[in-house]
Amino acid sequence: MKVELERTELEALVKGKSPYYNEFDNPLVKKAGHRYSDQYGRTDWSSLGDLTDKELYELYIICKNSWDK
Repeated sequence: MKVELERTELEALVKGKSPYYNEFDNPLVKKAGHRYSDQYGRTDWSSLGDLTDKELYELYIICKNSWDK
């Protein structure tokens, strides 16, 4: 399957995911500005704009796969 996404759609994919704890120190996760926000487990991304489209996709895959381990 081939899916074409615009930048904002790719960012929305990433914003809909968060990495499992074992990926918090991943350099790409840190570059994207991932923060574990509060006692309820909410997270956010403060620097997605600093990533290339390729890095955004890689970040999505990291987050997605981190829950399978």
